[in-house]
Amino acid sequence: MESLALLVSLIMLTMLISGITALLLTFRKTRAISNVTVKPLQRILTIVLAGISLVIGHQIYNNVNSVGGKIIGGFGIATALVALYRVFKK
Repeated sequence: MESLALLVSLIMLTMLISGITALLLTFRKTRAISNVTVKPLQRILTIVLAGISLVIGHQIYNNVNSVGGKIIGGFGIATALVALYRVFKK
């Protein structure tokens, strides 16, 4: 049972860290000189991290019946959607 608890905590940590990192990457400003190389890589990394957070958050939201699980899954979904919105609105 301890290994199951560890696995669940690692999955939730992955969701939260990837969602928050994707959101923070959208606030990072690139300099004009490095804009050609850094900006596409930053957008790709943001999309990948937001996708990870969105998928894991969706799985947690749909498979858990408790309110706390729905809130945690909703947080992962919300951060991913905000990050994706900020990437694609530019």
